[in-house]
Amino acid sequence: MAIPHHAKLSEADFERLLAGAFRRVSWRVHRPSSGRDVQPDLIVEGNGKKYLIEVKRSSEGRRDRLIPLLAQAILQAQAYARLFPEATVPVAVVGAERIPLSVAENLKQFASRIAPEMAIGVMDAEGLRAFAGHGLEMLNANPSRSARTRGVAHQRLPRLFSDLNQWMLKILLARLMPEDLLSAPREKFRNASQLAQAANVSVMSAFRFVRQLANEGFLEQQKGYFEVVRIQELMPRWVGASRHSEREFPVRWIIKKGRHQLNATLKAYASELSAVGSSGSKARDGRKMNSPPRACIGLFAAADALGLGFVHGLPPYIYLERDDVDVLQRLGLSAQDAEHTPDAYIRVPDNTEALFRPAVMRDGVPVSDVLQVWLDVSTHPSRGRAQADEIKRRVLRPLFAKK
Repeated sequence: MAIPHHAKLSEADFERLLAGAFRRVSWRVHRPSSGRDVQPDLIVEGNGKKYLIEVKRSSEGRRDRLIPLLAQAILQAQAYARLFPEATVPVAVVGAERIPLSVAENLKQFASRIAPEMAIGVMDAEGLRAFAGHGLEMLNANPSRSARTRGVAHQRLPRLFSDLNQWMLKILLARLMPEDLLSAPREKFRNASQLAQAANVSVMSAFRFVRQLANEGFLEQQKGYFEVVRIQELMPRWVGASRHSEREFPVRWIIKKGRHQLNATLKAYASELSAVGSSGSKARDGRKMNSPPRACIGLFAAADALGLGFVHGLPPYIYLERDDVDVLQRLGLSAQDAEHTPDAYIRVPDNTEALFRPAVMRDGVPVSDVLQVWLDVSTHPSRGRAQADEIKRRVLRPLFAKK
């Protein structure tokens, strides 16, 4: 799973990506209790072993930058293991925005020479995971590199499905969606300028999107208006392009108040955002500068709110425009000690405009639009396909049936 290369990840972000990879294979992940000066970043239990993990981040994916960090992580992980009261496996992990495969291989060779008993890992923001030792090879993944080697056609995907492009695509498809399930303009468009005005984006952004969509064979002029075609082929590609690694982490209620707490909390927060009003300078996309992060319900909880729920019993997902500790506290949530029994998951999306602009309101609560819910659950491991099929059957059938 990859993150667009423009998203700068912190060391904590890499820790969350790594924790997510372990959780997807059903291993237990938790952070050490605070108060000790010497402790690992993560403790993971799985495969009959306990792993103590130290994570280091580099600003560059160069060998000369990563090897010293890997050596430091190895020494620290070994020190943690010596102090731990039970048998553990020390693990050293280094990450950067982008790491060539050749560099990852050099790092593994370096570790095998100086610390053959160690488990090590190399990961980047584009989806690379290269692990070695003590059964961690099961985490290995390299989706982005293979896509780049298959040619220019595949390189179009990230541009075609950029954040604003997804928003404009939702506008072009909105006329086939019920208005209460997707908030977007629903008129027809003769040219990119009209689309830009409706989407509140620059004319150049709309022009590039229209040209790319047409070049891919998914947009035609019919009776003088834009018409999306070959939707049955377009939608699976959209799902594939949406398989990025959002920053995701578990949270818990600081004070639990009952089963309606999530809706009441987000309703109050949305009311606060609305009360901010139109004062203050605005960015080019219309958002106020330094405004509080937007939030909405996502995935299965959003499907429930839209009346399309099919999978139940999972912790709800909350989309938050950016990771903001102060906002979490305002919402009554905390990430501390939430790994074992999370009350919810926070997702910080890459496609903020495509996600928050078309969100709908349900009794004052912001909820992801039906297309976004379908995209998100389609690849979710917990019965996501069943939920996606239900949404397709009940709402999206006109899209897939359209010639």
